[in-house]
Amino acid sequence: MSGLDDVHVIGGGVAGLTAAALLARAGARVTVYEHHNVPGGCAAFYQRDGYRFDVGATVVNGFGERGIHRRVFGALGVELAPDPVAPAMAVHLPDASITRYGDARWIAERRAAFGDDAEPFWRAQERIADRVWSFAAGLPVLPVDLRSAAHLARVFRAEHLPLLAMQGRSIASLIPRDASRRLRTFIDVQLLITAQAQARDVDLAFGATALDIAREGTYHLPGGISDIATALARAVRTHGGRIRYNTDVVRIRTGRRGVEALELRGGERIAANRVVAAIPYENVLGLLGREIPSDLRTRQRWSAVTAYVGVAPGVVPDDAVLHHQIVFDDALPLGEGNSAFVSISGAGDRARARNGGRAITVSTHTDVGAWETARANGTLDARKREYAARLHRAIERALGTRVSPEIFELGTPFSFERYTLRHRGMVGGTPQMRASANLLARSHRTGVRGLVLCGDTAFPGQSTVGVTLSAINAARALGAVTV
Repeated sequence: MSGLDDVHVIGGGVAGLTAAALLARAGARVTVYEHHNVPGGCAAFYQRDGYRFDVGATVVNGFGERGIHRRVFGALGVELAPDPVAPAMAVHLPDASITRYGDARWIAERRAAFGDDAEPFWRAQERIADRVWSFAAGLPVLPVDLRSAAHLARVFRAEHLPLLAMQGRSIASLIPRDASRRLRTFIDVQLLITAQAQARDVDLAFGATALDIAREGTYHLPGGISDIATALARAVRTHGGRIRYNTDVVRIRTGRRGVEALELRGGERIAANRVVAAIPYENVLGLLGREIPSDLRTRQRWSAVTAYVGVAPGVVPDDAVLHHQIVFDDALPLGEGNSAFVSISGAGDRARARNGGRAITVSTHTDVGAWETARANGTLDARKREYAARLHRAIERALGTRVSPEIFELGTPFSFERYTLRHRGMVGGTPQMRASANLLARSHRTGVRGLVLCGDTAFPGQSTVGVTLSAINAARALGAVTV
């Protein structure tokens, strides 16, 4: 790639910034167009009255020995040294609280929680995950086409062959038929935050890996997960790229030769024949002027309701677990306030909270259609109050004490739509189900020459780790990018 090549990146989240930084490092003249005034997208931050909140994603992974962030940052010359967090999280079920360790303590914990009869499941899960992590280290490109087949042949080894036989199976196929409700609920709620679906639907290989995040390592950054995006934005600029904040792309113009131009809000038109769309696929279709098919098997499913909470010093013990999952009633569907995810800033993290307090982000999955209905029929305020109460209760369950916040602000699907422009405020990306994961995932290839896709609606899927691999694949498709 010569220094005269221009690449335009739509979206300044982790995926877009990763692709932009790698392309800039390879010699491209890169411009990123970001709607918001800070980098990160759903892994960004906002500040209020001395508190700094992660707006969406909160769990930092990918910095272990085989971690993809560690690998990318090394290639970019970026220094970011997160501290390991142990344990990874606590999962609070109606009848038990289970600590999710990432080391040998997990074996004793799961045996105490689920019994020895569940051990064959956990051992099989870890064997599959080890194969997937090994395969992922080769930075695979899926689904396969002629261009990616040669690369896949180089990284695919005999030990990965069992993964082929798993396509079409769900992670539920590993669970013993007589498994307890406690085990099933634990697995389902873990998969809900990592795969956007539950065991009966989640692809076996993806599900086994999603359940293995704690073993790969969980980390803490002093500014929160948004430090990843901030570091990537710095790398874009260091390697000669630029980021235009408060800038919206409103149309991708195409012709017989593929992408021709981008149109920005305000009327500016920019000639462009190499474009990375680091936004949801549904948004890409909108920019191309196309309808979203009703039978789109890889469509997004969920949005989130999120509370941003600041608490005074002493409310959270210094040795408290930083991440918690809550299930209030295991006889009811998960999500919609019946399950929640709570993340707490670290003790002494002055970048996140004033005067020794703590910044807390707590969220629950939600059906965006119900929020659209509430806005239409005038019950939106009542719905907000209901969800605020549910999320407040989740924090108190996680901490085991009454909490009187210094600050409590609620984000809804409309908040995500406003600040990130994601289609209908959907977050989490494509659910990793049997019909939409791995070999059946959406490719970074769009069918439009010069236009590639990355982010949580392309292979391999959600999380900053997943979207980073998608960004690498998109960047490689446009130039001589090495990681």
